[in-house]
Amino acid sequence: MLQDQFNVSMNHVQAMSILISTFHHGKNPSSIDQSTFARYTERTAFERPLTSGVAYAVRPRSLGAIPDTEGICPVIFAQDTISHVVSIDVLSGKEDRENVLRARASGKGVLTAPFPLLKSNRLGVILTFAVYKTVLPSSATPEERIQATDGYLGGVFDIESLVEKLLQQLASKQTILVNVYDITKSLHPISMYGSNVSTDGLQHVSALNFGDPFRKHEMRCRPWNRTKICFETDSNTNHHGHAKVEDDFHEMMELKKRAEAADVAKSQFLATVSHEIRTPMNGVLGMLHMLMDTDLDVTQQDYVRMAQGSGKALISLINEVLDQAKIESGKLELEAVQFDLRAILDDVLSLFTGKSQERVEFTEKGHIFVTVHLLEEVMESIEIETESSSENTLSGFPVADRRQSWRGFRIFSQDGPACPLSSLSSDLVNIIVSVEDTGVGIPLEARSRVFTPFMQVGPSISRMHGGTGIGLSISKCLVGLMNGEIGFSSLPRIGSTFTFTAVLSNVSSNTGEQMNQQINHQSNSASEFRGMTALLVDPRDQSGPRCPGITSNGLGFMLK
Repeated sequence: MLQDQFNVSMNHVQAMSILISTFHHGKNPSSIDQSTFARYTERTAFERPLTSGVAYAVRPRSLGAIPDTEGICPVIFAQDTISHVVSIDVLSGKEDRENVLRARASGKGVLTAPFPLLKSNRLGVILTFAVYKTVLPSSATPEERIQATDGYLGGVFDIESLVEKLLQQLASKQTILVNVYDITKSLHPISMYGSNVSTDGLQHVSALNFGDPFRKHEMRCRPWNRTKICFETDSNTNHHGHAKVEDDFHEMMELKKRAEAADVAKSQFLATVSHEIRTPMNGVLGMLHMLMDTDLDVTQQDYVRMAQGSGKALISLINEVLDQAKIESGKLELEAVQFDLRAILDDVLSLFTGKSQERVEFTEKGHIFVTVHLLEEVMESIEIETESSSENTLSGFPVADRRQSWRGFRIFSQDGPACPLSSLSSDLVNIIVSVEDTGVGIPLEARSRVFTPFMQVGPSISRMHGGTGIGLSISKCLVGLMNGEIGFSSLPRIGSTFTFTAVLSNVSSNTGEQMNQQINHQSNSASEFRGMTALLVDPRDQSGPRCPGITSNGLGFMLK
């Protein structure tokens, strides 16, 4: 039945190819234009219930002598449901081109491999027939068919709808689980319909002939009587559960597709709107800056400053939204460039010094402390680091234990990292960065959503401290792009410690030598420390043999 229903629709598509040959190419002027074609195909759609639409692509007569490798074939007629394909060259894609060329050389209907349909995202195929100038005998050679070709008529078939309509006809008798495959490549069959559940057990396999000798299709059926799918207390209940789960699976997959599509649309909308808002906003800020240079009284200057502050806050928010949209759409890419880690840290600390003094609410007195270590150094010191480490801090006030911030890191798990540190290339550097503060901390009930975009501890946070709630979300994505992990530990009214790891590329040895030469040439820096006494504190006894190296590096310390 499946094969017969497909063949009926296929015959109607072939009949349309004859109609075009007669009334378009056989008449001068043509009796068919896009409007006529669209109206006719729409009114006769009931004859092709399994097709999503039909379209016709013409082979320009003036290009008839051009080799196939240079030919073009634009779509000139299309049903309204697929009107977006008008003017598209059907020979532009490799697979489409092969499909069309096989159709004109064979004189038969030719099918494509299954592909997701544009609007419904369901699997479908395209059936292509060549339209010839004259009626050719069945014994015509491929060369004769190629020379006589005027164009190509294609019909889009929704395979999933085809199978579902067949199953609806049989629903009154029994429930059938059906899988349809394209087995042209027997080692890699393509599923055209049905779930990927196990096909173990009794099943019936039937070959399907859709009229294309090049492609092979197969249907596998597992019939279940409706009497088995009922609420009973015997083993038949398992069959009902299996069928119910399979229905739920299809529904969940459909909902998943819709949710993913909606999420992508949301990110694209945010990126587009944010970009469009930022452009005129930059103009507003520029004019406000120019306005400040004019003669204004005190009240007017105050108004302009308030407008500038609001505009800068809006630009900052828009930039963060753009970053988040890029990350969610997967379009954010990192560029590998050489940098000085110490210089970068100094710039970051200088940039955020003012903001940290304004926004961070300390318990009494406290600090913000950034540490950067090689991952190997931290792993060596884990055993000797004690609980008192969280009390012996920069300001003397306790902080959240940084060891808890990396508790879930794979690199510190018992199984170790996926790639052992000893096996990593010498060109890679593993660093671990911690930022500790003695601020208000994070409440226990809010910790699960710390890295969720646009989520904050409470509604008053934005008013009191500023921010939009997407900084940590962006940070987590950036750390992931650097093959690292991020975590935190926090104690209310004590503070928080955030830690992340990153895998960076080491600079070349030549570059390292150049940097050493630059350091050696900076005699002024060394002279500033000459004659001073330095105290080295390290809980590891094995550090002793390495200490003399510090005095021999040109800094001039007196080491104790």
